[in-house]
Amino acid sequence: MKHPILSFLTVSLLLIYSNVSACIEIKNITKDSTKNISKGVVHIQFTGKPEFNSNLMTKTKMQIGRFEYLVVCDDLELERISFGDIATKKSVTFSTSSNWVMIRRYLSFFEFQDFLVHKGDSLVISFDRKKPVVVKHSNYSYTAQDFIVEDKLNQKFTGAYLTTGMANDTRNTAFRYFYDDPKEPVKQSARKGYEKGLYLETLENKVGQTLIPSMKILNDNTQHFLDSLNRNKLISKEIYAFYQQKYDNLLFKLKVMSGEIDSTSAATELNERYKKQLVYDEYWNQCISNFEKKHFTSKVKWEVVNQFNFRDPRASFLLILNSSLLCHEVKEQMLFLGLGNIDYFFRDEIDKYLPLFTAFASNKSLVQEAQKKYQKDIIVNASPSNLHLETLNKQQTSIEDFLQKKKGKVLYIDFWASWCGPCIEEMKYSKQLLQTYKDSNLEVTFFSTDDNFQKWAKASERLELTEIPNNFKILNFGESKFIQEHQFKSIPRYMIIDKDGQIINDNAPRPSDPKIRQLLDELLRK
Repeated sequence: MKHPILSFLTVSLLLIYSNVSACIEIKNITKDSTKNISKGVVHIQFTGKPEFNSNLMTKTKMQIGRFEYLVVCDDLELERISFGDIATKKSVTFSTSSNWVMIRRYLSFFEFQDFLVHKGDSLVISFDRKKPVVVKHSNYSYTAQDFIVEDKLNQKFTGAYLTTGMANDTRNTAFRYFYDDPKEPVKQSARKGYEKGLYLETLENKVGQTLIPSMKILNDNTQHFLDSLNRNKLISKEIYAFYQQKYDNLLFKLKVMSGEIDSTSAATELNERYKKQLVYDEYWNQCISNFEKKHFTSKVKWEVVNQFNFRDPRASFLLILNSSLLCHEVKEQMLFLGLGNIDYFFRDEIDKYLPLFTAFASNKSLVQEAQKKYQKDIIVNASPSNLHLETLNKQQTSIEDFLQKKKGKVLYIDFWASWCGPCIEEMKYSKQLLQTYKDSNLEVTFFSTDDNFQKWAKASERLELTEIPNNFKILNFGESKFIQEHQFKSIPRYMIIDKDGQIINDNAPRPSDPKIRQLLDELLRK
């Protein structure tokens, strides 16, 4: 008899709604440095032997892997960069309009280090965690301790990294507990409908409660440690504020999600914390998103879409909008996160809620960011088409016009997205094909399925696609007849088009598959 067990992906989907907002970051800049901000670049070079153990093995031998090695929290975006991408290129460069950016480097599945980095910085980070970060260039005067604060903290208080990592990622901490018990997957299979999501929601809150005692101790120890560094002028003002808020906000988040603080007290505390925050970062974001889940989302009805049960983010959005518990500034940030949840599950209805947000919000930059992220693509190309495309300079074309211009060429099309780890892993092989066939009649083309221009543009910059002529974003991906006809259910996806502009393989081998070169060579000989 086969032992029934839920796949990690299935369980992930059951908790995904409660974590959609984790990919949206509140502005990561200091209050007194928001004026005269111009675009800058942060460059990180990696040295040493690339090593990273990202796997977590549970007691039932269920293995969970982590995709990201580096996480960049910049402005309202969180960009996850895979270990494979960094191990290959050994460098990463990204642009920013914020004065400060949070860089997270994972050491294991749960353990990580956070660094607060100023725009314009050039850093060297070794894959060896024992070696310090080297600042090659900066417009900011760091102290000698600024980049080793958390390393010293973990040495001083054993297990600090692990406690912080579990408190930061309560979702995967809940998964670990779930898979540690061999009976749980069987029980989960027997649960019906929304009971599956309700159980995992309860389990995550329970995990939060379990972590509070150790996080309290760590927070107290961290504050004493930071105060000592500060008194001796061994830490910069902004760095001190960032770490102080990080650990205090993580503890507050756990208290909120576990129900240790009632809604009125938690709201009062959030309003006061908003005034005191010097840096609005991921950890502040976790505080407000967990308040939303605990005191608004948990009160709304469950919805079923594609056989997936989740609490209705539209109803939660309206509860926040009409709440009198929160100050205006906290509400508008929480509503911004709510738009992300609505967009994820009810893309067709985002137009109903975006105007409600823009009418309420007084923060102009937040309104502009919401409009960038959630206003639907406007197709200005008048010609009817099964697929509309857009370039980085906002020029639009259709698949028909594109193929007409490329007649006589063999096209290998790479369908990808900025959030797709496997897509980015395969990207290096697509670029190898680009180089191999650069003097032939083959052109490698990149079609992004991103629904957000900004995310696509930033990923194109990081992945060095900005100089490639055939780099496009698909407009209104979900509504395209072309996409529907070719039954796109997942990415990465690859397509081959012959010299006559005819699709001869709409699900071609990946660029890493040796078979692809044989297929392309045969077409080029014709």
